[in-house]
Amino acid sequence: MSDLLSQSTQDYLKQIYGLSTNGKPASTTDLASGLGIAPASVTGMIQRLSKVKPPLVYYHKHQGVTLTLRRPLSS
Repeated sequence: MSDLLSQSTQDYLKQIYGLSTNGKPASTTDLASGLGIAPASVTGMIQRLSKVKPPLVYYHKHQGVTLTLRRPLSS
């Protein structure tokens, strides 16, 4: 599957995984810091990753992001 994902997408997914291993969603601020990019850029990419079919992440504004392998965030 990694052949199908861009390096950037893989980097995001790895960061999300690393930041959410404690069972809590990863914040966009922490992702931005870990990836060395602006929080607005992170939000845009996270929104795209949550809208692909099948979605790669669950994202709820102000609640953070988790991988779809984990339980979705409650609304």
